[in-house]
Amino acid sequence: MAGEYPQETIHVAARAAAHAGFRSFWLSQPPERDSLVTLAEVARLTETIELGIGAIPLTLRPAQGIAEAVVQLELPLARLRLGIGSGTEPGALDRVRQGVLLLKEQLDVHVAVAPLGPKMCRVAGEVADSVLLNWLVPAFARTSIEWVRAGAQAAGRRPPPVCTYVRCALGQASLPRLRQECDRYGSFPHYAAHFRRQGVEPLAATIFVESQDE
Repeated sequence: MAGEYPQETIHVAARAAAHAGFRSFWLSQPPERDSLVTLAEVARLTETIELGIGAIPLTLRPAQGIAEAVVQLELPLARLRLGIGSGTEPGALDRVRQGVLLLKEQLDVHVAVAPLGPKMCRVAGEVADSVLLNWLVPAFARTSIEWVRAGAQAAGRRPPPVCTYVRCALGQASLPRLRQECDRYGSFPHYAAHFRRQGVEPLAATIFVESQDE
């Protein structure tokens, strides 16, 4: 779920997800809000559902700062699925490797890595507890999973579970918001490269339907 939604909307959605028997409830990390704070609020409203954030760019908040915030907010480590991404500065591969290592040293927590390109997918396969893919068409998701598996094999470990974040919109009234999201991500250089690798426009990696029957 988008982390920029109103707090009350997020609270209601989290309670509904837990009541409906969903295994986990995730928030994105928008630049204008601290989703760890929101997730801590959700933790107090729920009891058993896993709580995920996908994903915090390490150039926005270094791993040490993430660890300190998790402790300060008293997030339940057993339920937490802590998603991190590289951010956009040089040294991304080492930053993620070191970030995962630091978080695992300081917290008994599940760390998910959110990769885009082939090298980062292999790093995710090497070090992550799970992998969170984003903005992918199905064919390229399969390719990304193979990169993850190759990284795990090279590290001598079993491949981590792989999930994907798929943006879905229902009804014509939602289409302008979906297009706005596509334009926003398409303007980021690292995501623009991600879409070029797939040979698609951002909208092709979403699900839009006119009616519930579809």
